[in-house]
Amino acid sequence: MWGWISGRPRQCLKVGVESVAWAETQSDWRGRRGYRCVTSPLPEGAVKPSPAEPNLAQLPVVEAKIHGLVGPPHDVRILGQVVMANGPRPVTLLLPDAAVRAVVLHLDQLPARADEREALIRWRFGQEQLFPLTGTTMISQVFSGSPRAAGAAQSVLAVAVHQSVLRQYESVCESVGLVPRDVGLTSLRLFDLWVKMAGRTGWQGDDLLWISLVDRALTAMVFQQGRLLFYRCKLLTVDTLSGADTGLQKIAEECAASLEMCQQRHSGVSVHRVVLCADNMVALHEKLEEYLALSVESLGWEDIESRGWGNGEHRQGVDSLAALAGVLS
Repeated sequence: MWGWISGRPRQCLKVGVESVAWAETQSDWRGRRGYRCVTSPLPEGAVKPSPAEPNLAQLPVVEAKIHGLVGPPHDVRILGQVVMANGPRPVTLLLPDAAVRAVVLHLDQLPARADEREALIRWRFGQEQLFPLTGTTMISQVFSGSPRAAGAAQSVLAVAVHQSVLRQYESVCESVGLVPRDVGLTSLRLFDLWVKMAGRTGWQGDDLLWISLVDRALTAMVFQQGRLLFYRCKLLTVDTLSGADTGLQKIAEECAASLEMCQQRHSGVSVHRVVLCADNMVALHEKLEEYLALSVESLGWEDIESRGWGNGEHRQGVDSLAALAGVLS
């Protein structure tokens, strides 16, 4: 319906369990680009991520929260002239990790044509997962790896989103004048943002464990010289996320379990580096270093601000950081 809208969205909406977040690019009179990031808390139970069931349990509440963040629709202008009043705005839409099913595929070759590539990924996904693909939309990202890993199979993170789930998110966007042009996974966009900061190849020399805690879920990804080997999303209880030492210990144990699962499938993995993205990272950072005996680094607002991509007033936690990642990465 809105096929005439083209180009990369300059706005991102991230719908989460505890809040909705909005980020958009803004330019001053000198043409210098800046970013606006805002969040709004959601009541308990308003969003319940699931790959098969409706996610938005309190649809009017979620809609009102999003409308309060993004404001009224904008006029579409060409050369300063209004060509459409209250026109729709293209956005990147980020879903909670637990709202999808994802699997890592290893492929020797990927077709050049997009339709053939999507057909192959869909077919291989069906071979790997006990999840019916009828009525699903497939999203994928390719990880070719380091140049030193030439000749090795490419890895693909294949993500299946049930159309009934996706349609619910799309509908709430459209109700406030937003049109999703790009749909992504929250933790994956955060990872892409970290890669953007680390440089395209600057992070591919080591085997890496990525950990993100967003939307009451722990997402673990293990990379070997830039190739994704392992993906796991684990829902966590509120008690685990309370910040108490027992909760931190449980999170550390889940991280160790993810690493062990990967090493059982890929014996050549030797992880010495961990990247963590979460709220209240200091205590968890220390716990992971202690429990895993690995070097841990963090991705947070301080890192973003050091690049001039934000300022202190935007420091609202990992949800707003994810929305910014949807604009930057």
